[in-house]
Amino acid sequence: MRLNQASDFALRVLMLLANEKEPITVEEIALRLRLVKSHVMKIVAKLVKAGILVSHRGRTGGISLGKQPSQIMVGDVVRKIEADLAIVECMLDRECGCVFSPGCRLKGVMADASSAFLDVLDTRSL
Repeated sequence: MRLNQASDFALRVLMLLANEKEPITVEEIALRLRLVKSHVMKIVAKLVKAGILVSHRGRTGGISLGKQPSQIMVGDVVRKIEADLAIVECMLDRECGCVFSPGCRLKGVMADASSAFLDVLDTRSL
């Protein structure tokens, strides 16, 4: 299973912030991680909405973790960022074009594999 670029970037942002004592700006995050600022802004917005990050306003404002690093589970982050965790098309909540879909014996195997992947991520914190 491969995570999308947004999940990769989100985990980088969180690892950076886990080592910071004070909030830092989105601009600083983008610069230090060598990422595009607009991508960082979108990721930060999702993580703030999820309660994983906190946005501080004002002169000394910026972004910081909303929880201790040990309380932020990698699996939770991936679920918040990934729009689609389906390994194969038939796992999606829409019509599948596969001719085997109605009686496919592999659909359950793929669902188990996806669950196992997330189960491992659920055991790891920042």
